[in-house]
Amino acid sequence: MLRKITQTTALILALSVPTVHAQSGELNFLTDLNTPFPPGCLSIDIPSQPRTDDSVLVEQTLAVPSLNSQTLDAQVRLTIWRVACADEGFSVVLLRLQHLEGPVITVPHLWAEAGSVEVPRHAAQLLGIPGSGPVGATGEFLFQGERRTWMLTVEPVRFNDADSNAPFFLPENYNETFTLELTWESLTPAADSFFTFQIARFEPDLDPPQFDQTVLNGRYSGMWERPGAERQALLLQIAELIDSNFVFAIFFTYLDGQPTWVTGNSSPEAAQPGPVTMDPMVTLSQGAFITDEDQPPKEQVDQTQTKAGSMSIEAIDCNTIRVDYDFTELGKGTGSMELNRAIRIAGYDCNPWE
Repeated sequence: MLRKITQTTALILALSVPTVHAQSGELNFLTDLNTPFPPGCLSIDIPSQPRTDDSVLVEQTLAVPSLNSQTLDAQVRLTIWRVACADEGFSVVLLRLQHLEGPVITVPHLWAEAGSVEVPRHAAQLLGIPGSGPVGATGEFLFQGERRTWMLTVEPVRFNDADSNAPFFLPENYNETFTLELTWESLTPAADSFFTFQIARFEPDLDPPQFDQTVLNGRYSGMWERPGAERQALLLQIAELIDSNFVFAIFFTYLDGQPTWVTGNSSPEAAQPGPVTMDPMVTLSQGAFITDEDQPPKEQVDQTQTKAGSMSIEAIDCNTIRVDYDFTELGKGTGSMELNRAIRIAGYDCNPWE
């Protein structure tokens, strides 16, 4: 199946599979709930290039008008590709513009429509970091030599749906073939400055995720349970700090039939794909009931900590995490288990489309 569209005979930019890692000082990339994909699909930063050649949907050099120009006096390189999400059946469409030649240009208006159409009528947005509502990059300046990447979102309601039998652009449309139009006509006096493309449907085998392993981002905060383990849970809190993530975990469980807290936290580190380790995990005692007037000092409770072992947490998808543990010091050995999400956090959904 032909997925890539080319307009010139120039060689496609060399695309290699990069070694992926977080850059110090970058935050998790968590978008708002108006996007048609789970907010945690992209983390840390927006990928600046596709991981593989096969995920490239569009690679073209376009003659476009510069700011206030009546002619197509600038050239930009357009690249569009898909990135799979950790949640099955979801993807992000990324669009990159590289200003090759000519005076300063503006970022164009975009329109989209499900299927193959001549005139798409759903307004689209290019979102950067952070993404918030309908605020997109359209109208921003792009200078010669500059290269910028955004994620594409499509407004669910058509601009004019009077003659349409299907006025909505739904998440399921987003992952199928759709029409995308870039136009500079409303931004400059130049005519014939619009370009239309057919964006191929999401193919999991061709569109790899951003990282091989998911980033444990803040939307995994919440309560998690193990099927069959009644009245027990893992409370997971993930703090997204300015330049790092911090994970705090509490197991509400039992030891020798008695209710027990097993707690631990990670050191603050730059967000990375893959598991996050907490060592040591400890149990607490000598505390008082929260309503008691005479509370022991923190130092007294801390000094009675008993080391329980260690564990690491890996995000699998929005509703599943894997816990690898070593609780040998409690006599519980080592192993691995999967936990399922027990509650959602209203207003901070991991995947609002489920």
